[in-house]
Amino acid sequence: MPRLMQRSRPSESAAAMSAGSDDIALPEYEPPAFPMNDENKAKLDRLVASQRTDSDARQYDKHLNECSKNLIKAVGSINDVLFQRRKQLVRFVEKRRSEGVEDKSEAERELEEYVAELEATVVGLTDKSEKALRHVIDCRAEFEDAKSVLESVVETVRAQQSRPEPKPKKERRQQRRPNDDDEDGDEDDDAAEDEEMEEAEDVPPIVGIVDALKTARNAKIIEYSKLSAYDRYAVHNDYIPFKRTWHDAMHPENEIPLPDPSTWFDEHGNPAKSVADVDEDDDLVVEREIIDLKCPLSLQTFKAPYSNHKCKHTFEKDAIIGFIRSSGGKAQCPVPGCPGELTITDLYPDDVMLRKMKRVAEAARRNVDATSDAEEDVDPDASMIVGRTSNIKKERNNRQMEDIEED
Repeated sequence: MPRLMQRSRPSESAAAMSAGSDDIALPEYEPPAFPMNDENKAKLDRLVASQRTDSDARQYDKHLNECSKNLIKAVGSINDVLFQRRKQLVRFVEKRRSEGVEDKSEAERELEEYVAELEATVVGLTDKSEKALRHVIDCRAEFEDAKSVLESVVETVRAQQSRPEPKPKKERRQQRRPNDDDEDGDEDDDAAEDEEMEEAEDVPPIVGIVDALKTARNAKIIEYSKLSAYDRYAVHNDYIPFKRTWHDAMHPENEIPLPDPSTWFDEHGNPAKSVADVDEDDDLVVEREIIDLKCPLSLQTFKAPYSNHKCKHTFEKDAIIGFIRSSGGKAQCPVPGCPGELTITDLYPDDVMLRKMKRVAEAARRNVDATSDAEEDVDPDASMIVGRTSNIKKERNNRQMEDIEED
């Protein structure tokens, strides 16, 4: 037992050696003197090839996709709620004014306060969602650059050559013939040594694999940092549907056209403020936007609308996929005059169009319920014209005149 106790304690000499070893300075880093051997080069090749089938990489890619989808859905949902509460408040105000009441009711004041708080919350959450999506896009850019970074490292390693070392003079003398003159031999040795040194200088120095990785990664970081906010985000396939959904939720009835992507960011790269809501007291006629709910290819009402990243046209999923496949996997947009060339990978489900279709169907259903004596029901399959086409003040005055005549 005493012996075990003695073994469990570090000796004084061992403690002194341990304490002294911390003060020993490490030698300076020296780059490798020889290039990587073929075995390790083959391992690097396998590492690059494994990126295509790596389960962790696929999981990370899936995670990024889910993040983008959830942020797009979230920005639409929260702004939908805000719009409905604003609309509810407008109905309160219109009803009170139509009854000739000036003072606000307690319920209206509470709703007004609630809408103001909700608006501040939704604006803050929307800004956070937009910032989060830009971060997801940055992560995706880094993830996609990882493969090219590894490929660059492999190219650097494979291009490296061994630097020839000058032979010692003694070895050269042994290689000379015995009857060679000593003075001439020394001159030959010096000339050969100079020549070998020049050849060695022509060969680039060996770069360590860690240094090669850092260099390739920093080059990609610098390249990405030089891109403008427009090039990073405004043309990205995740940011575009986010912006469209956000805009559609803010203007579901007025259908103010989405601003051009070149205006989405200011000169400092910050997100520009969205188009303000149209004031109902303005003497303005909102520009109409015609939205066709039928596929221009099949001429049938949309069931699964698919848009693309090459042009602004939307098609029924089965119709456009069949059209592209029948053309060998690549086809010009079937809409006359459109130069866009489409592939199946350019297509994506258009959730914004689905939102519009849902609103049209709900509006048609309300109209049918409210106007039982109408000559014919509203056809939700037809093209719809969204936007107010009459002067808002005149519309309100006409309603007030009708109320006076009834009294």
